[in-house]
Amino acid sequence: MTKRILLVDDLLLDVVLTRRALDDCAIRHEVVAAFDGEEAWRLLGETRFDLLLLDLKMPRVDGFELLQRLREHGRAPVPAIVLSGSVLAADRVRAAGLGMVEFVHKALDYSEFRESLRAALGRHGFC
Repeated sequence: MTKRILLVDDLLLDVVLTRRALDDCAIRHEVVAAFDGEEAWRLLGETRFDLLLLDLKMPRVDGFELLQRLREHGRAPVPAIVLSGSVLAADRVRAAGLGMVEFVHKALDYSEFRESLRAALGRHGFC
């Protein structure tokens, strides 16, 4: 059964690399990209998604605000895996407090990122 994943990241290169990692991990679910939290919020209101892959640092509406909106508005719970380059423990703690289920560091090494993403997706039934 194909699941629907919403990938939210403001950097096109990161969207491309994440899609490549999903392909390399043989993840064949439908992936829809949004380039900021505002676009993601709109899509979440229109379509049911099974998973949110979310960057934290974006212009307009960042990942923290999107998680906060989801929490406040009681939308159907969508597991959120954060994909971030942040090394700040405070960012992980804040995201976890807002409902994040997993944190994957956007490692500079592609294979490390791919394997971390694969492991996180596996723990949540997406591969």
